[in-house]
Formats: sequence, C-alpha cells, structure tokens
Amino acid sequence: MKKKSMILAASLLAIITSLVVSFRKKNPEPDIFRYQITSTWDLPDQLKNTSGIGMINQQKIACITRDKGSIYIYNLKTQNIEKQINFGNSQNYTDIEIVGTTAFILKKEGMLIKLEHYKKDPLITEYQIFNDASRNASGLSYDASSNRLLIAVKDDKFERKGTKGIYGYSLATNRINFNPDYEIELNSSLFAERKNLKAAQRFSPNAISKNSKETVHILDTRHHELLKVDKLNKSEELYKLREEDFPVPATISHLKNNNILVFNNSKKPRLLEIKLK
Repeated sequence: MKKKSMILAASLLAIITSLVVSFRKKNPEPDIFRYQITSTWDLPDQLKNTSGIGMINQQKIACITRDKGSIYIYNLKTQNIEKQINFGNSQNYTDIEIVGTTAFILKKEGMLIKLEHYKKDPLITEYQIFNDASRNASGLSYDASSNRLLIAVKDDKFERKGTKGIYGYSLATNRINFNPDYEIELNSSLFAERKNLKAAQRFSPNAISKNSKETVHILDTRHHELLKVDKLNKSEELYKLREEDFPVPATISHLKNNNILVFNNSKKPRLLEIKLK
C-alpha cells in the first residue's frame, strides 16, 4: 500500500511538472532584462570609485574618480592606463565629458571645471552653473547638435511638480538654461512599482549619455535601471539591469555604434559594453 502511494505521488508530481513546463512554454515570462553584454574589461584598482567616463575615441576613454582630482586615460584595446593627468585636489567629482581637446568635469555642488588642452598643461576655468548646491549635479553628456552640455541632477526644485530635469549648458555663452531640455516624469507608469514612494525617490539620475540618434539614456544606480528618453522629450522605455551583472552601476557613455559602456563599481572595477534589445 505504501509503495502504491509513493508511485501515485511520483506520478502526480510528474504530471504537475509537465503541466507547469507546458504552461511556461505557452506563456513565457516577459524578458525584463532587455540587453546583451557584448564585451567586458576588468579594470585596474586605480579606477575604483570611478564616477564618470567620457569617450576620447573608440579606443580610449577618460575616467574621473569621485575623490581625486585626476583624469585617467584608459586604452580599451591594450587594457592599460596610458596617462594620469592631475588637475586639482578637491572632491565630489561626479562626471566627465570630452569635447575635442577640452575636458569638462562636473562636481556634485553644481560646479563645472573646464580643462582646455587637457592632455598637457591644461588651462583650467571653473564655472558655478547652479546658484545653489542643493540640486546634487550627477551626470554630464555632450550634445553635438547644439554645442551644449546636458546636465542631470538627483535633486530638483521641480520634484514637487512630479518631474526631474535635464538641463542644457551652452558652450557658446557659458550659461545654463533653467528650463529643462528633458524632463523625467516621476508619476509615469514606468515607475508604478514604486508608487508608494515619494515622487522624488522613484528615479534618481546618476549619469546621462546622449547617442548619435538623439536619444538620451539616464542611469539610476539605486534601482539598477536605464531610462530612455527620445528627442521629443518622451520617456519611452525603462531597462532593468541584473544586479549580478551590475552590483553598482556607476556611470555610462555611448560608443559610436550606439552600444552603451556601463562602469560597474564593485570589489573589482569592471567596464561592460551592452546592446539594448
């Protein structure tokens, strides 16, 4: 009797398993991780705590760390740091962008540092772009179509209205437009799973990058997400990043093929190239 019961239980388990497998095949779970990792680089310890990366060309990137006033030029092909350029001894560096022979470095308190001819004896100029330090400036990207820098902030005065702005800084006039060029709609259905949080906590920009298709991607480190916003200022898509792939995704930059470089700050710093699906 006991043997028959065991056989019956095993048969029922097999039937249930078969039904579950069949159901999953007919009703596959949605792929919320819509990206493919195409390349990886294990980086030297000098690049720990990197807070910003900027493309020099398709073979070299410039890196800035949060607490050291140095630019590191890293060669993706040889996988070596080619040069270290010292420019200051402050802290709170959040991002870097390279425009020709000029490097722009953003600080948390809303200061922009301009290094002309940055590779050798740079001429350094500082601009206080925000009239207060409360916005928590976090991301920087060059918009070649209008010769301006796009600046993302974690904390915005428009949060109470349910938005966070991406601001344009003109390189021709050295002035910022306080009317956001892009807006993150914090009450969007994209963030529905966090509707119980305060609006300001639903998406927190850490980095920004604009590609050749006039599309902006914004990284949220806390929530392991990339937000895609098109040139019509519409929040189009939200891409989730696996925590096992990106324990601490710190900053991003676009390659010429429109793939995205994501810098991951963990025990061992790593750079990953991803292609969005």
